[in-house]
Amino acid sequence: MSPGTATARRGVLGLRDFRLLFAGQTVSTVGDQIFPVAVTIAVLNSTGNDAGSVGLVLAARWVALVLFVLLGGVWADRLPRRAVMMASDAFRLLAVVVLALLPASPPVWALAAMVFLVGGGEAFFRPAYGALVPGVVPLELRPAANALTSVSLRTAAVVGPGLGAGLVALVGVRTAFVVDAATFLISLLTLARLREPAYEASASHSVLADIREGFAEVWRHRWAAAVLGVAALQLMLAVAPAVVLLPVIGRREFGGDAVYGTALSLFSLGGVLGAVTAMRLRPRHPGLVGVLGLLPYALVPVSLLTPFAPWWIFACHFVAGLCLEPFIVFWTSALQRAFPAHQLARVTSIDWLCSFALMPIGLALVGPAAGRFGEAAVLASAAVVAVVPVLLLLLVPGMKDFRDPRSAGDTAPAESAAEDSPPAPTPSAAPAAEAGTAVPRPDEAARAG
Repeated sequence: MSPGTATARRGVLGLRDFRLLFAGQTVSTVGDQIFPVAVTIAVLNSTGNDAGSVGLVLAARWVALVLFVLLGGVWADRLPRRAVMMASDAFRLLAVVVLALLPASPPVWALAAMVFLVGGGEAFFRPAYGALVPGVVPLELRPAANALTSVSLRTAAVVGPGLGAGLVALVGVRTAFVVDAATFLISLLTLARLREPAYEASASHSVLADIREGFAEVWRHRWAAAVLGVAALQLMLAVAPAVVLLPVIGRREFGGDAVYGTALSLFSLGGVLGAVTAMRLRPRHPGLVGVLGLLPYALVPVSLLTPFAPWWIFACHFVAGLCLEPFIVFWTSALQRAFPAHQLARVTSIDWLCSFALMPIGLALVGPAAGRFGEAAVLASAAVVAVVPVLLLLLVPGMKDFRDPRSAGDTAPAESAAEDSPPAPTPSAAPAAEAGTAVPRPDEAARAG
């Protein structure tokens, strides 16, 4: 039996380096969910329940991400990705330790400054992580690796906030920050044991030249550029209204915050099941399946437009999360296949930038728009934006396969052919999925959701 066949039979968790990477990041992402809970309560304790201060401090993290993520992609293409991730973990660990050592009622500016530093460290970590995964995982196992990463993110989104609130209630804000710092330490230790394969680093030009090169490479693959453009639009005009109006409508229509929290948890739970399902899927046209999986998100604003019962809102959030996650898995795998290794971190940073650059603008505009045009108009528009641009994506050449239709479109045609003929499912696939589900963290967006 060849080494590749043996690896395929063991599954992606049979790879030592991915196992280390996955374990460290699973623990770290739980810390990522504890962090905003602890910060929010620290701000409220310091300011006497000032919601404006909470928004200011939490926004500092996303501002830092938007400002520095392209720079993080440049350096992750110039330096060993493992080294960039370790430096980022160490930097964020120190920032969280400082938060734990601040006085009981620290000034808001101090909290915002530390949160900004945490976001800045994350801006360097995320592109490096996205580029390191394909370095330690062979092509045929990358969809499973990306699915397990999504399982980790979504599971932590279910478990982390409750864990953070419990820690704060039982042992206080400072101890919650200490636990978060410990998760960074665990990630740092697992990365120290990881062996990063050698690759040809990006040639050192000016930072701006490297960033321009990354955008040019994305534009060369028009299907990728189209998805990123639509993602930015949808996050601002479809996702932001749902995020802002869900707690408002839930409290007004059902007399409390239970609908808000339950809907978010069910969205993440649906994401867990969607990621596990994506591990077993081998669609002939992954782009078509993935893009069509974006359409059910329209159910989220529709459910808020017609909030006749909590179960209706819960069901729509669950289905949206379930269908979204296969898109994220197929999309991530396509980027890893289509772009050269020495540019992958920059491409990942552009992906993150498009995911978050316009989101704060959308969040800020929802309130004024709802006041001027009414909640119903805002939510109906969100549902339309969740559908029409997605359908237009299918007109872009190469979209149904997430592959450039030109003969020289992908960087590794031989590997792509291998991906189109994956090994048959083996008994190890199910235990791998269960292992991923059992571990407690928008990915996408959340990251994307």
